[in-house]
Amino acid sequence: MEKLITICCYILITGISILNTNAQELFDTKDSVLKNKDIIGCGHLLDGPSSYLKKIENRSLDTMLELTEDQKKRIGKNNYEQVVKNNTILVEYENKENIIQTFENIKSKVNSEIGYNLHIIDSHNINAFTMLGGHIYLTTGLLSYVESLDELAFIMGHEIGHNEAYHLERKIKKIMITSTYFGATGIDEFTKIAIDLNHKFSAPFDQIDEYEADKYGFEISKKAGYDVNKFADFFKRMEKNEKTSILQKLNATHPFSRDRRKCLESYNNQ
Repeated sequence: MEKLITICCYILITGISILNTNAQELFDTKDSVLKNKDIIGCGHLLDGPSSYLKKIENRSLDTMLELTEDQKKRIGKNNYEQVVKNNTILVEYENKENIIQTFENIKSKVNSEIGYNLHIIDSHNINAFTMLGGHIYLTTGLLSYVESLDELAFIMGHEIGHNEAYHLERKIKKIMITSTYFGATGIDEFTKIAIDLNHKFSAPFDQIDEYEADKYGFEISKKAGYDVNKFADFFKRMEKNEKTSILQKLNATHPFSRDRRKCLESYNNQ
């Protein structure tokens, strides 16, 4: 049932997006996607059409709905409280000094007024995510999995990139729009859904956000002086046990690791 509702949500949002986009904008968007070499040529075959749909959706969301600063702060605060309530946030952890210094190095290259904060979650899961309000979360499982500060710097830059590229705001907007149609109203209601942003509204063309965050992470980590040749090492290890069927692609929240690795390697060769 949840899968069916998600599909209906996407049909609804995509339909509204197209209706709010005139014909010339559709052609302009298609042309810009075809000229975009960041994904075309290094990603999956489906990423080109997905990128096209994603740009249409972004244009529509940016014009249809606006989040006030008060709303963003309230959502960010509620998200943070939920994460803290449901997880153990560590004050002390292994290699703390180097991890914090790496985060500070990356933050110093961010051209933004958002104040970013790093939180370490005690969990064996290999995971990293970010929420509105500049909260970046890394699990101890992830910290154990990375093999260099260069990899870690890229991952931190990637998570910051989701904020800087407005990915989180747009997902919240989609939740607000679809909540209106499916009965939930008010910030408190859809915040309960928004806490799990990595698993909601994850159609294939939302995977384009991950490529964009990868590109941002690559560039900002490079500016901070980290070794670009090591950024892809994380995905090299991840792809060894990854299934890459079309069905997996259509149901995944993230692109295949091999495609992300290829794109990072292509950025390094540009």
